[in-house]
Order: sequence, then structure tokens, then C-alpha cells
Amino acid sequence: MKKLLLISVSILLSGFIYAQTDLFFSEYCEGSGNNKGVEIYNPTNQTIDLNDYWVLRFSNGQSTFASGGSTNLQGTIEPYKTFVLVNGQTISTPTSPACSPEMQALADQLDHDYPAPTYMNGNDAIALVTTPNGVPPTEENIISVDVIGQIGLGSAISAETGWSYVQDSTLTYNNSSGEPVTGKVINYIVQKNATNGSDYGPFWMSWTSDHSLIRIPTVVQGTLNNPNPFVVTQQWDTVPGVVDTATGHLVYKDIWDNLGSHACVADPNYPSAINDLDFTATLSIYPNPVVSEHFTIASDMMMKSAQVFDVMGKEIHNETFASPQNEVQILIGHKYHGIYLVKVTFSDNKSTIQKIFVR
Repeated sequence: MKKLLLISVSILLSGFIYAQTDLFFSEYCEGSGNNKGVEIYNPTNQTIDLNDYWVLRFSNGQSTFASGGSTNLQGTIEPYKTFVLVNGQTISTPTSPACSPEMQALADQLDHDYPAPTYMNGNDAIALVTTPNGVPPTEENIISVDVIGQIGLGSAISAETGWSYVQDSTLTYNNSSGEPVTGKVINYIVQKNATNGSDYGPFWMSWTSDHSLIRIPTVVQGTLNNPNPFVVTQQWDTVPGVVDTATGHLVYKDIWDNLGSHACVADPNYPSAINDLDFTATLSIYPNPVVSEHFTIASDMMMKSAQVFDVMGKEIHNETFASPQNEVQILIGHKYHGIYLVKVTFSDNKSTIQKIFVR
């Protein structure tokens, strides 16, 4: 197969080559302590033997997985099903807590002792690869199947907190003491410290630290090239957040309710309600982000119905209007938070869809 140089021969795995791809990462859980795991999805109509597959961790910007660990997957994965690998630590030490037993109960396989791929902390790149006959991976024999993050960034990511969805931005916000702090995002990388070099940076901007992420349903194969840069939102969404009762803030870590299932358009049973869309219509939804129990949809075409789906394709709202409307208000209540899809059907039965964020 054709050789693939992921960034350059000098810093990366010159042995990465194109795969006739099959599996891909469908969920990434980077929670507190060692509550870590990844979900892998099979978008094909064939059962796949996992014994030739490995998960690798490129730790802290490194260009090799030597210190990040590798794990050989075991078993099989059925068509349109998932396989879950979870951190295997069961006993806490003074510096390394055990993984949640509830999370481990969702696993198809528990990872091995440190160093292992599921000890990621937000600034590690995680790769899914195959090797010939499942032999241990080397820099020369691995075949790329998918990757989360960017491999080989070195000092650009090694001391930072993770990847963002905005590029080259300076952000000012109030810290825990209520004092303004200015931090930076450089080339989608969230800086660990603020511009004064001492205050903590905008950790909340990093989607790969203390977050759970789900691959969007339209992704049907893995990322074969090393992303440069890695832009989280091109293929990933955060899971719907939950409200921390102590602070009143939305949190996105330690959420693994969706582990073990994934919605993908490759599945013939993927909800047809959001699989037959016409993206040509004009649609405006406001406010977006949604900050109350309702939002408004406006269009220059007459609308006859609206539906709201979560990122897994589950319908949470369905409303048919008494008569076609150009502007409608949708009430969804206060219990929904996170990323959702709004599908609108017009009088001519064409449809369009738009993403909203509910705070």
C-alpha cells in the first residue's frame, strides 16, 4: 500500500500507510481521574475480528507511542455495533485514582496497566491502527485507521491543556475569584496559562480535556491523515452537558451514558427522519445558543412542522403546526443541554436541518 507521511519524515511515523478503512472512533471519554475510555464503531455490514487492531497513545505531543502505550483489542465487533475500551485501573494510589466501576461495567475490554492508551489527559493523540496478523506495532508496520488529535506537535501541545474549536483567539473571562483573566487559543490549541504566564488558562475552551465527545452521525470512516490542524468540531460534538448542582454550571466530564451505542448514517436503520434532508432552504434559529426554555425558528418559506433530535438521532420534540408558518416558537423545557439538531419541513415537503446549542 501507499506510504503516508503524516507530517514529516523527521518527526512522525513514516510507516503510517493508508488503510482500506473500516472501523473508527465513535466516542471519546476524558473524565476526572482515570475515568477514561474510547468507543469504536463498525460501519460495515461484516463482523470484524479485532485481534489485528491496536489503540495507541501519542503522549503530550510526542511523535511516537513508546511512552503512551499500545493496546491490542480482543474479540469481534458486529455490523453497526460498538466496542468499548475503558481504563482498567481498579485500585487507587496516592497519585492515580481507580477508574469508576460504573464506567468499567460498560466496557467490552479493560485496558492494561500504565502506560496505556486510556491514561490520556486531553493533549494526547489517540490512534486506531492495524498491524499484519496482529503483531506488536512498530513505527514501520502500522496501518492508519483513525486518529483523534494531532500527532507530533511537540512543545506546541505538550504543556497545554488540549484542542479547541476556535483558532487564534484571545479570551477574557472571570476566574474563580471573580477577577478577569486573559488567555489564548493558538491554532486550535488551548494554552495552559493566561497571557501573564501565571494564571490558569481557559481550560473550558478545551474539548478534549474533561469532556466526552461523540462522532457526528455523518462520519462513516476514520481520519487516515494526521490532521493539521486538528479542529474538533469538523467531526465531533460534545455530549449534552449536565448541570452541576453545586455550581449551577454545565459540566461535560464523567458523562458516559451513550457508551455502547452509536448513531451513524451507514446503518440502514439510522433514523430516516433526519436522513432525507434538503439543505438548500434558508433557516434562522435564535437565540443560538439557546439560553431559555424556548427558541424561535424563522424562514422565508412556509413551515409545516419542526423536530428536534439529540446527537444520537433520538427525537426529543415533534410539532406539526395548525397552519403553515414563517415564524414559530419552539418550547423544549429546561432539562435539555448540549448540541441538538433541528429539522424543519416546509409546505412543499422539503426539509432542512440546523444545529443548535442549548445552555
